[in-house]
Amino acid sequence: MASADEHLLHEGRLALDAGDWLRARSLFTLALQTQAGPEAVHGLARSVEWDGDFDAAVRLYEKAFVMYRRQGQVRLPALIAARELSFLYGAVYGNSAVADGWLTRAVSLLVEAGPCVETGWVQLAECLVTHDPARMRENAAAARGLGRRLADPDLELCACSYEGLSLVLDGRVAEGMRLVDEAAAGAMSGEVRDYQAAGEIYCKMLLCSELTLDVQRAEQWMEVAEGFHHRVHAAWVPAICSMHYGGILTAAGRWSEAGDRLTSAIKGYDSSFRALRSAAVARLADLRLRQGRLDEAADLLKDCQGDSAAVRPLARLSLVNNEPDIAAGILRRYLAVSTASLLLAPEIALLAEVELAAGRVNNAAALGVRLRAIVPAVASAQYAAMGEYTAGIVTWTAGDAAARPHLDAAVELYGEAGLPLEEARARLALAKALSPAEPELAVLEARTAMKEFQRLGAKYDVDAAVQQLRRLGHPSRNAVRLGGPLTARESEVLQLIGEGYSNGRIAGRLFISKRTVEHHVSCILAKLGLQSRAEAQAYVSRKVNG
Repeated sequence: MASADEHLLHEGRLALDAGDWLRARSLFTLALQTQAGPEAVHGLARSVEWDGDFDAAVRLYEKAFVMYRRQGQVRLPALIAARELSFLYGAVYGNSAVADGWLTRAVSLLVEAGPCVETGWVQLAECLVTHDPARMRENAAAARGLGRRLADPDLELCACSYEGLSLVLDGRVAEGMRLVDEAAAGAMSGEVRDYQAAGEIYCKMLLCSELTLDVQRAEQWMEVAEGFHHRVHAAWVPAICSMHYGGILTAAGRWSEAGDRLTSAIKGYDSSFRALRSAAVARLADLRLRQGRLDEAADLLKDCQGDSAAVRPLARLSLVNNEPDIAAGILRRYLAVSTASLLLAPEIALLAEVELAAGRVNNAAALGVRLRAIVPAVASAQYAAMGEYTAGIVTWTAGDAAARPHLDAAVELYGEAGLPLEEARARLALAKALSPAEPELAVLEARTAMKEFQRLGAKYDVDAAVQQLRRLGHPSRNAVRLGGPLTARESEVLQLIGEGYSNGRIAGRLFISKRTVEHHVSCILAKLGLQSRAEAQAYVSRKVNG
C-alpha cells in the first residue's frame, strides 16, 4: 500500500508542477483516504490555495505544519509558516499580528536548520515586510546566493527579482531593472518551475515598471505575464498584473484601457487577496481624478486612505478643491514616515505645487532644490522632467524670467517619457510664463495644451486651459474642431510627417520653429481624430495609395 500512496503523492506533485489544481486536489484527497501523512495535507493545501479556496488552504497549512513538527522536522514547517501562512494571513485577512507571528516562528525554526533552500524562502518572506531597501537587498542577496549554491533556480531567480526591486527602490534603476529582467526571462523560459515563484517574479517586474513609469518595458513583458496567468488560472496573478499595468496605462494616457484593467484588478482582489484591494482602488481613484471625475475619485479614496498609493490622489484632490494646507499635510506626513528613497520625487514635486498654491514660495523653492539633488541619481526622463517643471513653476511664481527654459525642458522631457498629461500641464505652465512678453506664442501653447487635455478627457485641465486662453483674449471657441479642414501649412506638415520627417527636420524644411511645428502636429491630430504620428503616417499612406 505504501507504493500506491507514494504513487498518488508523486502524481499529485506532478499535477501541481503542471498547474492542474483540480487533478492535484483529487490526487491528494485520495492519498489522505489511505494515509494521513503531512505530505498529502501539504499538497492538498497548495492545491486548494491555487484553486482560490484560501480559508481551506490556511486550515490545511496549519494542520501540515503541526504534523511536520510532530515528526521533528524544522525546514518544511518553516517554509509553510513564512511563505504560506504569514503571507495569507496578511494578504487575505489583513491580520498583521498573526502574519508577523508566523514569520517570526519560521525564523526561529531555521536557527537549527543550517543553510538550506527553506532559509532562502524565509529571507524572501522577510523582504515583503520591510520598507528599507537596504534590508530588502541584504535578505534578497543572501537568498539568491543560497539558491545559486544549492542549484535551485526557483529560489535564485525569485530572489533576483527582489534584489532588483530593492535597487529600484533605492534609485539605482538601471541596475535594478537588469536583475528584474533576468528573473523574468527565467520565469518566461520555464527555468523557474514553481508557479508561485514565477508569479512573484512577474509581479515584481510590473511593479518596478510602474514605479519607474517604464511603459515600453511593461508592454513587452505584459504579454508573457498574461500568458502565465491564463495557464495557472489563479485570480491573484491577473489582479496584481492588471493593477500595476493599469497604473502604467494611466500614466501613459491610455485611460479607457486603464479603467478596464483597474476594474478587473479590483474584482480579482475581491476573490483572492482581498486585504490588498485598496492599492487597486487608489489607482482607479487616481485615474478618475485625472479625468476630472472628482466625486467618483473622492468616493473611491474613502476606502483606501491608509494605502501609500492613495497619498498623491488624496493630496491632488485637496489641491483641486482649493485646500492646499490639507494637501500639504497629507504629503508631509507621508514623506516624514517614508524611508528615504529617491523614488519619492513625485511626492516632493507635488508638494512643491501645493506650497505654491498656498503662497509659500520659499518652501516650494527648497523642495525644488531637494528634487534637483535626486534627479541625477535616478537618471530618467520623467524624473528630470519633474525637476525642470518644479524649477519652472517656482521661478515663474517668484517673477523670474528664467522660468521659460525650465518649462521648455519639462515639455520635451515629459514627451520623451511618454507622459501626456504631465506634458500638457507643463505646456500650460509655459503658456502662463510666456504671456507677458510673448502673448501670441502663449496662445499657441495654451491651445496645444487644451487640445491634448480634450483628447485625454481631462475635464478639469481643459477648464484650466480655457481660463488661460480667456485671460489671453482668446476664448475657447477658437479651439480646433474635430473634423475641421487643414490649413495649407498643416497640409504641408502632414505631408512631411508621412515622409517620416521629425519635428526638427520639418522646422528646418519650412523655416519655422520646432515649437510651431509641434503646434501644427497637435492641430492635425485633433482635426483628423488621430492619436499619434504613426496614425498620421498611415493616414497619408492611405491617401497616397487609395
